[in-house]
Amino acid sequence: MPPAPGPGQKTYAFDPQAYAKVIMHGCKHSSEAVVGVLIGVLSGKALRVVDAVPLFHTHSLGPMLKIAFMLIEQHCRSSGNGLEIIGIYHGSVSGSTELSPVKGIADKVASNFGSATCWALDLAKMSQRQFALHGMYHSKDEWKQISSEAVSVSDEALKQTGRAISEMKYLEIVDFDDHLTDAALNWLNTDLFKGDPIADLATAA
Repeated sequence: MPPAPGPGQKTYAFDPQAYAKVIMHGCKHSSEAVVGVLIGVLSGKALRVVDAVPLFHTHSLGPMLKIAFMLIEQHCRSSGNGLEIIGIYHGSVSGSTELSPVKGIADKVASNFGSATCWALDLAKMSQRQFALHGMYHSKDEWKQISSEAVSVSDEALKQTGRAISEMKYLEIVDFDDHLTDAALNWLNTDLFKGDPIADLATAA
C-alpha cells in the first residue's frame, strides 16, 4: 500500500473502465502516437477520472480537435453527473513520456479547467501489472509531476486490464479517427465492456 499523499495534495483516482480504455487505445495503435480526453469530477482535493474518450492515432488536426472537444462537452452536459473534461492522455511510438508533443492541447484544457491533468502512457509497465501512466498536473501556468502516492487505481482494475490486453480486446476500441472514417462506429465506446468483468468492477471512491 503506497503512503498517503501529504496534506493539501490532490488525489487522482481512476475508474476501472477509464483506465482500461486509455491502455487499450495505446495498445491498439502502439506504432502510432495517440491522444485522448479524460472526463471526470473534482470534489474538494479529489479528482476522479470517470471515463476516457479516445481521439486520434494520426495527426491531431486543429479543426477536428475542436469538433471532438465540442462533442465531448455536449456528452458531459447530457450525462447530468457533473462530468467535465479534466485532462488528456497521450502515447508516443518511442515510449517517451515528454509533454511537449501535446502541450498545446493540454494547455487548452487547463485554460478551461484549472486542475487539469495530462497522462503519458508507459506501456512497458503493463508486463509487471503496474500502473502504466505518468501524470502531470497544471499549477500556476506550469506542468508538474504527479507523485505515484497521489494516484489510485484498484489492483483488480490493473489485473482485468491486463487480461483484456492479453485477450486482444483492445482491437475493439474505437477512437474519433475511426469514427471520421466510418460514422457508424461509436467513439464513446459505451458498449465496449458489455459482458466483460471490467464492467462489474467497483468505481473509484
